[in-house]
Amino acid sequence: MRNFLRATSFSRSLSWRCLAAAPLALALWLLLSGGVAHADRWGPPYQAHVIVDHTVVYSQPDRSSPPVGPLGRDAIVVVLAETRGADGSTWAQIPVGFMPASDVAELYTPWTAQVSVPSVSVYAKPYVASGIMRTAVKGDLLRVMGVSHGLEGDGNVWWATTAGYVPLGTIEWATNDWASWWELPTAAEAPKGWWGVITQQAHVRAAPSTQSPVLGVFEGGEYVKVLAEEQGEPIDGNPLWYRIDGGRYAGGRIPSTVVRRLPDPRPNTTAPEGGSPNGSWIVVDRSASSLTFVQNGKAVFTTYVALGLAGVATPAGTYVTFGKFIGDRMSSNNVQNPTHPYDLPNVPFTQYYKDGGYAVHGTYWHDYFGSRQSQGCINLTWTDAEYLFELTLPVMPPGAVEAWGHAGTATPVVILD
Repeated sequence: MRNFLRATSFSRSLSWRCLAAAPLALALWLLLSGGVAHADRWGPPYQAHVIVDHTVVYSQPDRSSPPVGPLGRDAIVVVLAETRGADGSTWAQIPVGFMPASDVAELYTPWTAQVSVPSVSVYAKPYVASGIMRTAVKGDLLRVMGVSHGLEGDGNVWWATTAGYVPLGTIEWATNDWASWWELPTAAEAPKGWWGVITQQAHVRAAPSTQSPVLGVFEGGEYVKVLAEEQGEPIDGNPLWYRIDGGRYAGGRIPSTVVRRLPDPRPNTTAPEGGSPNGSWIVVDRSASSLTFVQNGKAVFTTYVALGLAGVATPAGTYVTFGKFIGDRMSSNNVQNPTHPYDLPNVPFTQYYKDGGYAVHGTYWHDYFGSRQSQGCINLTWTDAEYLFELTLPVMPPGAVEAWGHAGTATPVVILD
């Protein structure tokens, strides 16, 4: 039997407060590698990958039922449900059949897809009435974060991407030559970048060329972090392009002509009451929309962040990073009286500091840093979030996807005006 499936999935979570940004067929075929994890604490659907060298998809949760086809290691799958087989073992239901749940694990790692149909509408949220963000055409690239169930009565399952939501069956693993250009920046690049504001509407592209795929559009006013300068196709006679960090298009390129450099955020080293047993802490300055990591009284890293909107302000006070997750689901289904519906799988580098779902985390659904955008959380760019994640306590053990702190093994978080 041929390896007919190249994508289907697993997931997990604790958060629920932060802002969601911005159908239909149950089939998809893709490929990618990622980390080992557990089933989503909120239940299916979720994204997973095959963790054995070879597995078989069956027509029923029974090894004696007709086989549908094989899957190899690292194939991505969408888990729609979990069920018990006749032998008492757990099976994962995917769009085309059933497979042993022990052969798959949740995938937290984003992957790059290309549109596989002539065109597809990218929606703001996982339901049609949420509105179309853009229309992507065949070959366009999308960064996939996971899968979401439909909201507001929508019964479909959607791919959640950094540009919005698309139906299953509309994308596939990216194989075009441009895909290799669009890589996520590394944590080590975070302290080397500088901040700029987008001055006009501009396409974000995979490479410094108008021949490369459009990743999305900046409307103007977004904050981006410039990580590198590159020579590319001249725009209005200027060959300089910037590779950026941010939310939706981290690792993408924009012409330098559409960016105006911003003043560097000013460090704030205000110490927590009683000090820090570890000599390090985080300061969030609400008036400046900034975050500073402090070590032994000195600012090690300062960056712009997005904070809570009016009515859901990021709470002032002193807290600690008691729980850290490589990726976590944030959903309005898990909060009382949400201000709007949302479902965000695999929010990256999440660090909870206050009961109720308040967290410091990476953001993939907007680029309005330096402003009020969240439901109370502290939003960072992808790379800033990863860099901070590596600096704070508790330490994430090798191969782990979550870590829990307690007194002495957590980093204080000071939030003030």
